[in-house]
Amino acid sequence: MARSPYTNIGKKRFWKHGVENSDPLSLNGIHSPAWEIHATDTIVTMGSCFAQHIARWLRARSFNVPFYDTSENIKARHFSANYGNIYTVKQARQLVEEVLGRRECSEASWEAKNGFTDPLRPNVFAEPISDGDTVKSLRQQHLEAVRQALKNLDILVFTLGLTEAWRIKACQTVLPSAPGVVAGSYEPDRYEFVNFKYPEIMADLQGFCDAIREVREGADFKLLLTVSPVPLTATAVDRHVLQSSIYSKSVLRAVAGDFAEENNFADYFPSFEIVNNPAARSSFFEDNFRAVRSDSVETVMDLFSKAYFAMNADTPPPEQAPAPNALIGNEDVDCEEALLEGFSDARQTQTVSDKPILVIGNSHLAYVRMQMKDRGLNAYAEFAPLNFLRQSPIDEIEEFGFRRFLFKEKFPQFKDFTMEKPRVMVIAGWFLFGDNIIRAHGPIKSGFAGCTGRDITPELKPLKRPNRELVKLYTGILENRMKLIRRLEQLTAFERIYWIVAPDLTEATAEFRLGPGFVRGGYYPVYKNTYLKVFNKLKGELEKTEFILPRWEVLCGDSGFTKNEYAATTGLWDIHSSKEYFRESIDTLIKRLESHEGLMA
Repeated sequence: MARSPYTNIGKKRFWKHGVENSDPLSLNGIHSPAWEIHATDTIVTMGSCFAQHIARWLRARSFNVPFYDTSENIKARHFSANYGNIYTVKQARQLVEEVLGRRECSEASWEAKNGFTDPLRPNVFAEPISDGDTVKSLRQQHLEAVRQALKNLDILVFTLGLTEAWRIKACQTVLPSAPGVVAGSYEPDRYEFVNFKYPEIMADLQGFCDAIREVREGADFKLLLTVSPVPLTATAVDRHVLQSSIYSKSVLRAVAGDFAEENNFADYFPSFEIVNNPAARSSFFEDNFRAVRSDSVETVMDLFSKAYFAMNADTPPPEQAPAPNALIGNEDVDCEEALLEGFSDARQTQTVSDKPILVIGNSHLAYVRMQMKDRGLNAYAEFAPLNFLRQSPIDEIEEFGFRRFLFKEKFPQFKDFTMEKPRVMVIAGWFLFGDNIIRAHGPIKSGFAGCTGRDITPELKPLKRPNRELVKLYTGILENRMKLIRRLEQLTAFERIYWIVAPDLTEATAEFRLGPGFVRGGYYPVYKNTYLKVFNKLKGELEKTEFILPRWEVLCGDSGFTKNEYAATTGLWDIHSSKEYFRESIDTLIKRLESHEGLMA
């Protein structure tokens, strides 16, 4: 029998088994780590937006990820010191060289709205600094904090983000964002654009590590490299942004991989590949194909955990706190690049509400609100449409207890508010049941003129009975959901949480999106009942949350989908049901609210 170099090399090395026929949520063998991570290791994180996810995940599981900087007047503890996003290796190297006293930026401060800020971390302060001298003083404190972080670390997690950057001509200092985006003002004679290439990035990465060892007086450390899967928002090169984005990520991936192969203290973890896996059909991204979905971050970190912690079973990662990012559907990290898409730093005047009921949700909230308004409940409730928020309440839950809500400026009809005396939270839709059963298999996209259902909807197989893959898929997703619901219970002051689950697609919409054969064949109840069975198994650990499930035998047909009489009226592609669908749910909710003494007095 003829042999070849590819005989008996393992299934994961063949595209058919490793990608085509694989489950993108559980990529067995995607990474063989060079070394292990112990729960006692001191971990420091640095890099681009995606590195923030890693820091939050580790801290949520009580790993030792200290914060060395001052907490006064800062937006968040996203990294180990308050340096903000560091997108390029050059910027990281210059920071450590500044700690060593070898370089100094020629521009100590920039004018910002109502004050000043640090050009090398322009988006980290909660409020502008009053004067430039104070900015300079704060930077010296910051550099000392960075020094302590570098001296104490055992493992540095560094996420490479971009090759494109802007720098100051006078001192060649690389900036985290272009002048004029967050603060300062762009002047061509003072600033220049640079697009770093492989040789310089590789040299900078080596120089970065050498400088860290110098700070550590020669002590060794481990370097865990990742590449951010988040594409460029815009490119300063005169070409299509897709070309620039692929170029940037390709170069960084090559640098990270080669550096890890050449240095045994370094390792490369393939978060970039996991998120961009073709088998996921872009489902790991939000509808803009740029922001990484929070449940996708959970997938990446689950694979990360299995790789680095399976090696040392004697020190498994603690599970004292659930993952913080599994809930927000449109959650986006604090990323300066997003400012190019219209994000504004302007702060609105917050109002303090003494209403006892908070109602939150995704797009289904609109129909719930109509029913609540008809019943006179609005007088007791504040509404927070999560799609319109400019911050993630989940990220702030330890500080504000899910009581503060800040709205995007493009929705002036909504005013920022803080709940003063919250007693009950009502959640509408928001990732449980309904269209989310289908979303588990890929993104459900908005409709457009001339589209076909298959253009905007993931494919569902005509199953006659549940299979192992379906149970595994729903279990993984719902386990993450339950972790975060428990976090809501533990870190908020609400007496009770009532969850009005999302409706299924209406039959006409389902036929348009999934095909009449799938709907009329009665295959959807297999999916729905499997989801419900897994849900009922996992919800038992919750203490303060009650789920208000509809009577599907009344609202839905034999197909398992919602009857067309409850359809919204905006088009065949509309995934929503009318407010009448929620009538029975609101009746149940009212009875529950009336059981709380003095709630609606």
